[in-house]
Amino acid sequence: MAWFEFEAKDRSGAIYRDRLEANDTRHAHQILAMKSLFVVRLNEEGSSREPIIAIPRSERMKDRVSNFEISRFWQNRARRKSLGVKTEQICQLLRAGMRLSEVLGIMARRSSDPAWQAIFDDLRLGVVSGKSLSDSMAIHPELFGSLYRAMVGAGEASGHLMEVLERLAIYLQKRDALQQKVTGALLLPSITVLGGVGTVIFFMVVMLPKISGMFKDMGQTLPLPTQILVWISEWLIHYGWTLPVIAAVFWMLSRAWLKVPSNRLNWDDRRLHLPIVGKLLLLSETSRFTQTLATLLGGGITLVEALQVAESTFENAALKVGIHSARMQVRDGTSLNEALGSQGLFPELMLDMLAVGERTGDLAGALKHTADAYERDLDRAVQTFTALMGPALTILMAMFVGAIVLSVLMAVMDLTSGISKSAS
Repeated sequence: MAWFEFEAKDRSGAIYRDRLEANDTRHAHQILAMKSLFVVRLNEEGSSREPIIAIPRSERMKDRVSNFEISRFWQNRARRKSLGVKTEQICQLLRAGMRLSEVLGIMARRSSDPAWQAIFDDLRLGVVSGKSLSDSMAIHPELFGSLYRAMVGAGEASGHLMEVLERLAIYLQKRDALQQKVTGALLLPSITVLGGVGTVIFFMVVMLPKISGMFKDMGQTLPLPTQILVWISEWLIHYGWTLPVIAAVFWMLSRAWLKVPSNRLNWDDRRLHLPIVGKLLLLSETSRFTQTLATLLGGGITLVEALQVAESTFENAALKVGIHSARMQVRDGTSLNEALGSQGLFPELMLDMLAVGERTGDLAGALKHTADAYERDLDRAVQTFTALMGPALTILMAMFVGAIVLSVLMAVMDLTSGISKSAS
């Protein structure tokens, strides 16, 4: 036993300075936590070591990340993308035989991002004060979602935390790779459209007024297609500023409309039945769902609890409602295969693989194989989508630009014809 001097705060913010007897630093933290005291400073009497200082989270975040609130959305998004790598690093340190509190302290010191340092400090302080890692993660729900916390809690309860974290690291890296594939499939068509639209606007606003002015100076009567083009150009010059305003209003009204649950449900259901895009969305959602469910079941979560957590990972409201209904049926004793099949939303291959997994008693393994199969299908679908959309949009923009050029050429030809007649 040793004596420790401490400084701590209670929930009201009152400061307490005293000394206590404990086996070690961890035991001292636990004693103070049982008294609902938050440690600010703790030092063993007679020790020459640096005192252990625990700065309140709000102060750490304020001192370390002065502009955190300004760009919080983008910072959280970037941290979620690096969560898989951080989880893998934690696994490596645990595999080396370190204690969890030591691992979290090392991760805090390693991190170059001040907010990550504060996050790992929060987790370390929670663990040394006697809380579980999953409970400590609950103060950062924007980073550690329900799936992550449920898996960590199951790993702690079963004594296989390192194995569960390894599964989570693999899952998170696969999930990020899946998102990159879908985003990459939409990137090239978006660039093509933006480039084409920018070229057309530049021509209509800058070049066409000069060309039309030249024709007017010559007293040339413009053909109807060219006149329409000039009218559009004049409207863009004088009233083009209204387009981003209209787009912003439309975007806000659309968001308000989609916040109505029935509207969002109908919209998401229609999206699943769109040609090509609908298949891409279904493959993406199904691949993520099967990966999530396989990871949860492999980590020791019960099927009903796993379905509840996996339900929250869906972005499509129609599929989310389908999973919720299936979860209720599974809770009442229906097999997963039959419950999902009754929704009429999921592919037959997935249902057949689940049926085999339930018969053999290896549902997690069947889900993993299904996730791998749908990941390969998604790769092929993304390649097909990119191969079709790129040329299709290029042809469409070429036709649009060609129509503009043809309208101008018609005016030039009329002018040339008029000059020839005058000369003759």
